Parts: sequence; structure tokens; C-alpha cells
Amino acid sequence: MSDGVFFLDGRTLKPLVVVQDLVKQYGRFRALNKVSFEIATGEVVGLLGPNGAGKSTTLKILSGLLNANSGIVKIKDENIAHGSCHRRCSFGVMLENNPLPAHLKVGEYLRFRAVIKGVDAKNVRVHTEKIMRQVDIQRHFRHQEIGSLSKGIQQRVGLAEAILGEPDLVILDEPTIGLDPNQIIKFRKFVASQKGRRTFIISSHILPEIESLCDRFIIINNGTIVANGMINELRQRFFEERVLIVCVECESKAIDIFKAIHPEIKIRDVFVDLKTNQHQLIVALPTENIEYFWKTIVNETSWKLFNLAEKSTTLEEIFIQATALRS
Repeated sequence: MSDGVFFLDGRTLKPLVVVQDLVKQYGRFRALNKVSFEIATGEVVGLLGPNGAGKSTTLKILSGLLNANSGIVKIKDENIAHGSCHRRCSFGVMLENNPLPAHLKVGEYLRFRAVIKGVDAKNVRVHTEKIMRQVDIQRHFRHQEIGSLSKGIQQRVGLAEAILGEPDLVILDEPTIGLDPNQIIKFRKFVASQKGRRTFIISSHILPEIESLCDRFIIINNGTIVANGMINELRQRFFEERVLIVCVECESKAIDIFKAIHPEIKIRDVFVDLKTNQHQLIVALPTENIEYFWKTIVNETSWKLFNLAEKSTTLEEIFIQATALRS
């Protein structure tokens, strides 16, 4: 990102969402303290944070449900930080609690919401049928009252409502709560099918799920942004060392001797298979020392090397590191 321009998968993208110096105050408590970020058209962004970090407040301001005390929130060039009717930007929202009218049938509720969102009256039925197919609401569900449905099906109704009217921006808060594994897979496929066409802001505490879905991650803690970037950028920022998994065959005492001779090579853990005498070493090294480590094993030991692979730092590990800095 540079000067309002994003580069993603070889594409040059312009920002759809621009947040600058956003402040939200509740009495003396400052929930958001000059929060700033941008999100490009067609990007899928994960907004993450511990409980009470300011994540939900940010989402409510972006959704137009809450006014900021100061700052700018532009969606498609319309500043909504202090209230707006969203004339120029269509958007959809599914909040964590997913409030839905229990007494209405699925089909009639979605047709009602489509009209509210400005879908042409002649196209309402066709449009809602298309949306229900996209989120996998089977035919018999559309005739049932929402209150009679399982939590997972209600989540799908909420997702359908969020994408009615083909919005530019879709904001989803904990969208996979209550979904079974098959439904989660379908949700992933749906989001993947929309990449580049629609902008998503997704918030969830299920970090492996977010890691698989999103292009970029914004982590907020104590009302401020503590991390903003793609997964590889965040790995480089928060972890100077790379972790290698090395499988060798040798005597255990040989590893003890190696550790004593080379204290600069950090062997964090050693796992031994007593039947085969194979050892799995977990080694932490700065990037520039990996070649040195390799040459040291080859030149100074008689170990039989079976495998050497890098252990990728997960989003969970990055989240813990980023939020610990200001906890």
C-alpha cells in the first residue's frame, strides 16, 4: 500500500475504505485512539483483536450503527464517521448476534430486505432466489419461520441478507459460529468466489479460519492498531528467527555435544523415536544463519539427515505476539 494504491496478486487496486485518526470515547474510556487503515476494492481483510480491544466498536462505526467522536471513515468517498444514509456505497452487515425476526419466513424476510436495500421490485424474487442458492439455503428452508431454524441455518440467512443487493462492501462479525464443518467449507468457497469482485471485512476469534480466508490482517488492541499486513509481512515483523524441523539419525549424546559446541544454534526441542533412533530437532535461527547451520551439520557431524523443513509461523502465534506488546 502506498499513496492510496494497493498491490495485490499483481493487481493495482484503489481503496474502498479509508479510516483516518478514528476516535471513539465512552465517558473517560477511549475505545478507539486514532485508528487508521485502508482497505482496497476486492480485498478480503481480517479484523482481529482480543475481547475489549475496540474491534466491535470499529465494525459498528464502519456499519453506520455508531458515530465516532472524531476522525474520518470514508466508504467509496462518503464520510460516514458521524452518521450518513450511505447514498453512494451499498454495503451489507452481519453482526455477531445476527438479530433476525423469528416470526418471519426466510423467503419473505429476504424479499422484504431486498426491497429495503433498493432492489428493483420486478427483480426481487429472482434476486433473492439467486442469493439463497449462493449461500446454500435449500428450497424447503425458505418456507420456514426463521425462529424454527438451527443456529447454522440462521447464520446462512444472515449472510444472505448481508449480500442482498450486490453490495460493494460486506462486513461479517463471527460469520462461522454455529456452522458445521461442511457449512464452513461452503462459506470459505463462497468468499473465495467473491474475491476481487466484492470487499470483505471479516472478524473472528477462530484464527485458522481467518488465516485461510483473508488477504491481509489488521490487529487491534487497547484501541490502537498493533499490526497491519499480509501474513508474510507480519511474520517478518514479529519473528526475527525462522524455525526449522530437522530429522536426523544419530545418538542422543551426539546432539548434547553439538549443542555444547554450538550454543549459537538454538535447538529448542528434541523428540526421539527410540525404535529407530531418529531425532526430530526444532531449531530457531535468523535467516542469515540457516546456511551456516546446514554446513555445520554436513561438515562436523556424521548424522544421517532425513528431512529439513521450515515451520511456518501461524496467525495465532502472530496474534499473541502482536497483542502481548500492548497488553
